[in-house]
Amino acid sequence: MNFNLTPEQQNALLDAASKKLGISKDKLESAAKNNDLGVFGKISSPTIQHYANSPKELERFLSDPKNQAIIKKLIGGG
Repeated sequence: MNFNLTPEQQNALLDAASKKLGISKDKLESAAKNNDLGVFGKISSPTIQHYANSPKELERFLSDPKNQAIIKKLIGGG
C-alpha cells in the first residue's frame, strides 16, 4: 500500500484532521514528525497506541474499504 502523499494532500489531510480533532495543524504536523501520540490526549488510548504498536493491525485497518474511502475523501481524492 502506497501512502506517499503530495504536499498538497498532506496539507489537506492535516487541515481535515485539525478541524475534526480540534487540534492545531502545527501541533498535528509536529506530532507526526516526532511520532508523538501525546497530542491526541484521551483518544490516544488505546486505539491509536494499539495501531502504532502493531503494524499488522494498522495495515488491516488501512486495507478496509470503508477506511480507504474516508482517507481518500480526506486527501481530496473522492
